[in-house]
Amino acid sequence: MFSTPVLGFPLPAALSLLAAIPLAAQTLCQTSPSTLSLYDPIPARESFPILTRNTFATDGTAPEHLDVAVLLPGHLTPDCPTGSIEPMRGVRALGDGRYEGTVVHNSMSFHSHLFGETFTFTTDDVWDWQLLATDDGGRLYGAFRLRNSARLAVDGGAIYLQLVPDIMPPDWN
Repeated sequence: MFSTPVLGFPLPAALSLLAAIPLAAQTLCQTSPSTLSLYDPIPARESFPILTRNTFATDGTAPEHLDVAVLLPGHLTPDCPTGSIEPMRGVRALGDGRYEGTVVHNSMSFHSHLFGETFTFTTDDVWDWQLLATDDGGRLYGAFRLRNSARLAVDGGAIYLQLVPDIMPPDWN
C-alpha cells in the first residue's frame, strides 16, 4: 500500500520527514524577486521618472488609476528575506526623490500585516507600474510584467501587444 517512495523514503517516513521541516521553509515566497527570474525591472525603473514628470500633479499626487509594484525590504516579510514585491496605490512624490504609497491587496501575497500600511520608496525600489488612462480611452500604460508574460505566450504576445501597443504615450518625454 505504501510502496511508492517519496524523496527516496517509503511514504510514511517521507511524510514524517516533511512534517519536521518548518512551515516557512516549505512555503515559496510568491512575491520574492527570485520567483520572477524571467522579468527585468530596469525598464519600469527607468521610465518611472518620465511617468511622474508627465502625470503627477504639482502637489506630488499621482493619478488615481496608477498602481506601482514596489520591492519592500526583507525585514518586513520574514518569509521573503530578499524582500517582497507589493502593489501600492495613493502614491505621491515627496519632492526629495522619494515617494510614498499605501500597500493594497495582492492575491499573490500572504503579508496581510502590510495591507493599508504606508511606506516610502525610491525609483530603485520600483518593480513595475501600470496606469489605466481613463481619459485616453482606457489605454493601459506601463504594465511591464504583463507585457513580459504576454511575450512568453504561444503567439509571442502579438494579440496583447496589438491591444496595448505603447508603454507610454509618444508625447511623454
